[in-house]
Amino acid sequence: MIKDKPIIATTLSGLFLKHEPWNKAHILWLERAAEKLKDPSIMNWANRPDYFNCVDGIMRRLYPSLDERERVIKAREMFFESVCEYAKKNPKVRNEPIIKYFNSLKERYRLALITTNIQSALERILAVANLKDLFDITETSLPEEKDDKRVVFDRFIKKYGKPLVYIGGSRKDSFDYCKENNIPSLFANLEHEQEIPEVQSAHNLKELKERLSNL
Repeated sequence: MIKDKPIIATTLSGLFLKHEPWNKAHILWLERAAEKLKDPSIMNWANRPDYFNCVDGIMRRLYPSLDERERVIKAREMFFESVCEYAKKNPKVRNEPIIKYFNSLKERYRLALITTNIQSALERILAVANLKDLFDITETSLPEEKDDKRVVFDRFIKKYGKPLVYIGGSRKDSFDYCKENNIPSLFANLEHEQEIPEVQSAHNLKELKERLSNL
């Protein structure tokens, strides 16, 4: 039975899809905000690593009648719309060999996606990227939650137990969680980012296969 198969948990960005849609989405988000508010100075945040610090202030200006919870939901919806838009315009963000390889694993394993995308946005992203049938399990953020991978991990483990391994992108908090909870993990460093101390990496499909063969 499928429920008896061990679970390989994964990320989406940096593994099946390149980081580009997420890295560029905030620029599209800021462009829309600058246009709506007629304030070009908003784009000064576009190339700053701490761009997220401007989000709350911009959302208060855009939607002064909404409370904080409603603004968080709206901001996340707007951001993920930008992710979808970028992925749709740039189909080459799909990592085709990686997708093909993980499809080949589905006979022996359940594939789970643990993500801070919200469910409605994830469904659109998977549809745009033609990945709707890849995952057996998806665990997402709730609309009112801020970007907190630990909360999503907790919810996943309560439902399904610990995965056989977690294959993540460049988010260190995911690997910190795995270390604290004795979950084997692997950094899919396919875009040659800075290594994460004490976390094993795979830099290409060959290395990824080798690492997973040792499970």
